[in-house]
Amino acid sequence: MELEEMKNLWKGMSAQVEKQELLTKNLIEKVTEQKYYSKLNKIRYSEIIGTIICYLGAIYLIMNFMKIDPLAEKIFAVIAIGLLLTLPIISLSSLNGMQKVKISSKTYLDTLNDFGRRKIRFQKFQKLNVSLGLFLILVAIPVLSAIKGVDLSETEHFWTLTFPISIIAFLGFAFWVLRSYNKSLEATEKLLSEINN
Repeated sequence: MELEEMKNLWKGMSAQVEKQELLTKNLIEKVTEQKYYSKLNKIRYSEIIGTIICYLGAIYLIMNFMKIDPLAEKIFAVIAIGLLLTLPIISLSSLNGMQKVKISSKTYLDTLNDFGRRKIRFQKFQKLNVSLGLFLILVAIPVLSAIKGVDLSETEHFWTLTFPISIIAFLGFAFWVLRSYNKSLEATEKLLSEINN
């Protein structure tokens, strides 16, 4: 009888250990998922601020469209408005792709591979946004000067000092943002790879 009781006790303990392991695994996945989305939300908040700025810029150009006189500047204004409305969509949709990585529904290797593919896609779209942002600056300069009624050819040191410094400042800021995003993505990838260990 003692042997039978020990077998039943052993089976009961084995079932409890299995249940505890499953609960621990689920808890680790949920905590990891929360940390994952928390790290991506840091990028999301920056992108939302950028979206607001772009949309305010588009509204400003639309409200002042009638002040733009030459046809070439009107065409540039339409292009600038289109870019200001499109840039946030590109950025936020690529970020949404990053947030669609399901941590608990796949194996860890599948999760890491999926994250890697989405990370590369996100980084490509961010580089595209930098290029389009630089193009936006080039298009917006004549538009803003037309709105303000300023002739850039008569503005002292604009092309020799102000314009190059503006381009350098934009590129410096853009590369700082890209580096910051890449650090967040690397930390997120490290978090995901630690689950497997």
